[in-house]
Amino acid sequence: MSQGLKSRVWVSQGLDYTFPEQCLSEVTSKPNIGVCFSGGGTRAMTAAMGQLRALDKLGIIPKIRYISCVSGGSWASTIYTYYKGTNDAELLGPVTRAQDITKEHVKEGLTPTQLAYGATKSLVKSVAGWEFSPPSFLLPWLSRSRFSRSWFSLPWFSPLWEYTSHDVWNYAIGQTYLEDHELFDSDVATKQPDDLPYFSYDETTINEIKQTNPDLSNKEFLKVHENRPFLIVNSCVLLPQDDPSQDNLISFEYTPLTVGRPHLTSFPKNDAPDGTKYGGGFIEPFAYRGGVPNVAPEPISDGPSVRPLDSTGWVNVPQAKRHYSLTETTGTSSSAFAKDIITTLDISRFTPEDFYWAVNGMCPYTGKKTLFGDGGLLENNGIIPLIQRGVELAIVFTNADTKLDPHYFPTDHPHDEVNDPNGHFDVYIPSLFGYSNSKWEWYYPNNQIFPTSEFKMVLNALKAKLATNEPLIVTCQHTVLQNDSWGVKARQEKMLVTWCYLDRCAKWEANLGCEKIRQDIIRGNSSTPEGPYENFPNYKTMFQNGSLDLVQLTKEQVTLMADFTCDCILLDSEQTIQKAVESVARSS
Repeated sequence: MSQGLKSRVWVSQGLDYTFPEQCLSEVTSKPNIGVCFSGGGTRAMTAAMGQLRALDKLGIIPKIRYISCVSGGSWASTIYTYYKGTNDAELLGPVTRAQDITKEHVKEGLTPTQLAYGATKSLVKSVAGWEFSPPSFLLPWLSRSRFSRSWFSLPWFSPLWEYTSHDVWNYAIGQTYLEDHELFDSDVATKQPDDLPYFSYDETTINEIKQTNPDLSNKEFLKVHENRPFLIVNSCVLLPQDDPSQDNLISFEYTPLTVGRPHLTSFPKNDAPDGTKYGGGFIEPFAYRGGVPNVAPEPISDGPSVRPLDSTGWVNVPQAKRHYSLTETTGTSSSAFAKDIITTLDISRFTPEDFYWAVNGMCPYTGKKTLFGDGGLLENNGIIPLIQRGVELAIVFTNADTKLDPHYFPTDHPHDEVNDPNGHFDVYIPSLFGYSNSKWEWYYPNNQIFPTSEFKMVLNALKAKLATNEPLIVTCQHTVLQNDSWGVKARQEKMLVTWCYLDRCAKWEANLGCEKIRQDIIRGNSSTPEGPYENFPNYKTMFQNGSLDLVQLTKEQVTLMADFTCDCILLDSEQTIQKAVESVARSS
């Protein structure tokens, strides 16, 4: 730790949370609508590009207040939010209807400027490069030596690195997906990671940070592209740290203005005297990862303030050796290694780790190094942070790898073992309605926010769309229940959720202008799937194209998937998304 930083903090009062973006007129002037982009690696990233393309085409983006994202959905959403260019058509790609798709188009349609171009790159090579590369100051000597680079990956050499094994995944994500969009620099990360840019919201916020912290006056800050929805990137805290389990994971989030968790939780649970506190509020991203303050927050009137953000006050925190960057936000949200920690393997040395202390109004504070994991280990759709913020409509793009099984008929008893959705339906949606059983491979026991009785309504509505060859897009009304694990308050008024489920669409396939591609899709979904579009559109999250490719897709797979997810929204005869958005916009 070095010299101190002065940062705003926001302290929660029980279940009454302060979200600073709700003080900004450019946010609150929009209808109270949020969009969720689920996790799912490059499949989710690619699907999200097409879905954003359709929302842009329909003029819906200006009506969206929030984007909440997880894992692969975060790769897409971060690039979209912090896009440095001016041409969204170049970023999202052209709208190409099914009838206009040709073999030439899927082969040549993807360009390096497009958001999901990184999905065609090898993440494995990036991970290996960061893990086995030697310290930068040894590179000149190494080029003349007889030792291989991997020799320097041995643990006793780790103090020589400018970064640690906990950074490998995050930096590999930055290199593979963010660098083409000028949101990461591999050379800087290798030689001087603290020179990576900070991230924040806009010029006004950045100017306040620099005014309050003169030592940051010459530092680069990434800012949100104008008129974008407000971004929420979701991860989780792995608890207990030495042996994490599904029962104990808790949410964590990153936004352009804040890092933290609104709900105060202690672990061990039941408010044990020796329990570690997690959450209870937020700190600004530039000061996150810093040390523990010595005193309680100072009143906000005692420091420079250029806009009201309803913060509790200022805190002075010791500055970390390396600040928190955008690639660490995006990488942590998708930290696939963390999954292995709570299953069979222990590879925690690769899992993102940060020094963390709980933001609350009490002193003394305590902090410690904390392991964080993929947001999809807890809730893969990102809907609960939107509910915490009181959205009236959530548009949930569930870009899962599991097709809807029309023969999946869960009982009314949510904990029955026979209700296991694994292999029949997305495993995360049922948990929002209380469906869980510890005998299932993944069961998410703490996520219920809607009544169990409402799950069949969603399932049956999606099945009805499937039976009529339509895209699986439905809008349902839901009662919000209190959830003490997440700190969600029950609502008197129902909310709307538009569920958009990734699956084949016979209507779209019938419109395809290329018979060869149509036949390839059929062959890829046969009892023995094969061909260039195997499993389309539900590409495997990992190893879609072989055991060495991890999450890499072909250009043809990316192009066709994005065209498909875009056209499904446009093709929906009921215009489900458009009608839901307009119903909320009219009442705003």
